[in-house]
Amino acid sequence: MSPMEAKLIQELIQNKYGARAKAGNAMDFAGTALGFVDDAVSPAAGKLQNAVVGAVGKLDPKYPAQVGSVLTNKGKVLQMLSGPQASMLAKGAVGLGAVGGVLGAADVLAGNDSLGNKAMDTVAMGIGGFLGAAGGPLGIAAGAGLGKMASDATQFILGGGKSAEQRRMEEALAALRGGQI
Repeated sequence: MSPMEAKLIQELIQNKYGARAKAGNAMDFAGTALGFVDDAVSPAAGKLQNAVVGAVGKLDPKYPAQVGSVLTNKGKVLQMLSGPQASMLAKGAVGLGAVGGVLGAADVLAGNDSLGNKAMDTVAMGIGGFLGAAGGPLGIAAGAGLGKMASDATQFILGGGKSAEQRRMEEALAALRGGQI
């Protein structure tokens, strides 16, 4: 084999199995996965976007969105909310909400919180899931995630911002000191 043939074979191997080829394959895989995620969240995100546009459109019904061929400020806001950037934002919100719903359910099942805390989280997730049902399964998961977030925020504010572990540590310290904190 001549040096030229060896170099050509080496380049072919590098092109097929080298770092660039692996990076390209990873990018192809990521693009395919992103396409599946986009297909999964699009229906719920579309419903969310339409609900937001409808709600904003109902604000001050006497104020027109368009006067002749000129858009008013209300019309500009509605146009922006109907645009592709708002659609992308809605897809991200639905996707993150769905992930939050799954993680919230895992926290309720496996977390070390009190039974009352778990009950409050479960009720809040149920209400959020019911309200998100219009968005299909992902809307339910997103609503449950938002419900869990609202429950945790309420518990944080009303509980003084301390976790169950922090409260147990303070109780143990108080017991060691003879009831004094």
